[in-house]
Amino acid sequence: MILGAAKDAFLKTISVMTRRSAVLLPAEAGDESRTLPLSTRYRVEGPRLDIDIHFEGRGWLRAVLLGYETYYPTKRLWTSGPARYEGRTLLSFDLSTGQLRSGAMLWGTIPIAAIGRRFCWRLELTSDDGRTFERMTGHYRAASTAEASSDYFQGANYVDYESQSAAGRRDAAALIEAHPFEGTALEIGCATGALLLELQRLGIPAMGVDFSEWAVEQARGRVGADRVFVADVERQGLPEPIVREAPFGAIVLHAVLEHFGDPLSVLERLTALTRPGSRIFITTTNADSLCHRLFGPDWEGYFDGTHRGVDRVSVEELRRWLTTLGWRIERLDTTLIWDGSADPEHATLRDWWRTDARFRALVAGKDLGDLLTCVATRP
Repeated sequence: MILGAAKDAFLKTISVMTRRSAVLLPAEAGDESRTLPLSTRYRVEGPRLDIDIHFEGRGWLRAVLLGYETYYPTKRLWTSGPARYEGRTLLSFDLSTGQLRSGAMLWGTIPIAAIGRRFCWRLELTSDDGRTFERMTGHYRAASTAEASSDYFQGANYVDYESQSAAGRRDAAALIEAHPFEGTALEIGCATGALLLELQRLGIPAMGVDFSEWAVEQARGRVGADRVFVADVERQGLPEPIVREAPFGAIVLHAVLEHFGDPLSVLERLTALTRPGSRIFITTTNADSLCHRLFGPDWEGYFDGTHRGVDRVSVEELRRWLTTLGWRIERLDTTLIWDGSADPEHATLRDWWRTDARFRALVAGKDLGDLLTCVATRP
């Protein structure tokens, strides 16, 4: 905390003195010759991860396997001894056995229980002529299940759902407060009820549904058993207590539209529960984002195994859907570079987003952000 405050003060001073926007970037941002050249995948589909190291010289290679604590790979899981490097080498990491091989050599075995869904390797190569090359790689294992049990919220998808989703909930509440409406709000995919509780605090009556029984149990403890119900909106429709409450003053779809296999059919069903003057609030993923275009199957949007419609939701598609259903769009824009990989190819975009207002304006102006926000009203 103290170090961070000192860094911020230093950068502010430099910015004032130079009339430039001073930032701190990692060492590899200033000298690409120090970066170990390799190719690998962020998303690991099967039981084996390959890391193809391209460096043509010789030397000694070391590796550290890191696990994640909240957002950061700071937990050291395994450290190698030095291995002789004789030219381009394929590292093969078997996630079913924990074995790491460098070419044909078994380099080490990591306890399987220690490896979570997210992990990364820190590799260091010292060449025979004394040069040092480093690289962080980022990886996650593709979700093996699409269930939303307690594990989904506490380890299988989120490390800590409550803290990781807090900023998004605050933004959603502020968005709703800025666009007032009359009547009750219905939140689809209310999870553990934190946004419902915030709406109550703002004096906005709200009800919610979620298809996770575990999450609904938590939400009922927060806002009351008569306000939250279990429902698979896409496959089974809405429970009778919700239908009786219609028409709603607002429909809230915060970080949920991408979970539906057919988002348009869900929007059609929900529109029928509104009236003239009702609003719909949507925050969701953007399939036309810059990161999706650059990284393809390694896009962060695929991390969550319950994102069945993540390829279908985009700015243009949402605009078309809502217009067809009779909604008048008040706001539709994108924000954020969303990527959790430690690899510098991914981290570069995060650094640009964090430090360069011109880049943020470019992303927003071209609808290239990973997350989109929409507010629409029924005329």
